[in-house]
Amino acid sequence: MTSPELALTVRLNTSAADLRRGVVRLHPEALAALGIREWDAIALMGARGTATVAGRAPTGTPAGTILLDDVTMSNVGLTENSSVVVGPVTVYGARSVSVTGSSMATNSISSTVLRQALLGKVVSVGDTVSLLPRDLGPGTSTSEATQALSRTFGVAWTSELLTVTAVEPAGGPVSVQPNSAVNWGSGSAGTLTPSALVSSPAAVAIEPAPSVPLDHLVGAQAQAAKLTEWLGLALDEPELLRTLGASPHLGVLITGPAGVGKATLARSVLSSRKLVELDGPGVGATEANTRLQRIVDAVATVRGGGVLLISDIDALLPATAEPVSALILEQLRSAVATPGVAFVATSAHPETVDARLRGQDLCDRELALTLPDGATRKALLELLLRRVPTGTLELDAIASRAPGFVVADLAALCREAA
Repeated sequence: MTSPELALTVRLNTSAADLRRGVVRLHPEALAALGIREWDAIALMGARGTATVAGRAPTGTPAGTILLDDVTMSNVGLTENSSVVVGPVTVYGARSVSVTGSSMATNSISSTVLRQALLGKVVSVGDTVSLLPRDLGPGTSTSEATQALSRTFGVAWTSELLTVTAVEPAGGPVSVQPNSAVNWGSGSAGTLTPSALVSSPAAVAIEPAPSVPLDHLVGAQAQAAKLTEWLGLALDEPELLRTLGASPHLGVLITGPAGVGKATLARSVLSSRKLVELDGPGVGATEANTRLQRIVDAVATVRGGGVLLISDIDALLPATAEPVSALILEQLRSAVATPGVAFVATSAHPETVDARLRGQDLCDRELALTLPDGATRKALLELLLRRVPTGTLELDAIASRAPGFVVADLAALCREAA
């Protein structure tokens, strides 16, 4: 299946908010035709190929045009009113990016400030990029980068242009991430290493709740067995999967009504493995910069091998995407692509999750938990009351009068009865 492509007419983007910040603007119909969402990466093919970030064009922009700033026009080798072919593109988070610039810039701008200026931009080898930082949406601020550039480089920083000389992984466009190492030239001017941005695991991961024995997962034994099988193959026998022509990468989305035990299922299956767990609503309630850093830290913590679990991920990656969502997704993709690492997420509202989470490069498998039926509710009551004398309690009758009750509801019922 070939990727969709469109031929669009180039128009100069005169918006000061977008000027040289690594964003092009397309009509919503063009975004839909390409199968991409706002703030996804997009490939541009003219006299030269490049990639950048796609935003929604202002109201009134013709559907057949694309708005490019002067630097992006130069990168693609075109002028205004010419035609450019655009299409979706796969972009990986950059491990490293090397750039060259004027001697004044090289001698005065540190790698840390350089990374801040390029954060969120999609770049390819040979591209020209500016130091004007990209706005990553609500909860983010470019003031730290702009103030640092003004202090160290003066007013000339706004017009300084750099050339991308190397990226890692090589061979295609990359997205500059909070843990990307951004260097001058060969890297002799103060390389920023990913470890410099990683805080301690305790600062990012919540303490996993105690796991429930697998035989206590009433009504979810089949799902537990399937998740155990997937994890065993992906993490313990990756070579077998490769021999069979399958990928050892594993991302799983567990869905089901609130309270059915999605996270409990995951913790039980993962009890013998290294687990880094994040609370989706807790992380999602923070400002965008903090949200992204929490994900970066968690991914760095699990890279040595293990499983990253994010509960209620719809609160972190809602269907209405923010610019920072693309950066979070890149981090999660990098985790899934790491040998020995798996990713598990839960959601009671999968229809409200960013659709990109369910792509083949992230959560390509799903497990569904359902509301317990009468027999399952009775079995859950028996489990919850196993240490309590039940006398002549008719658990069948109680279970039949509790339609829609999940394990959390039944546990509350037992506590109240006690």
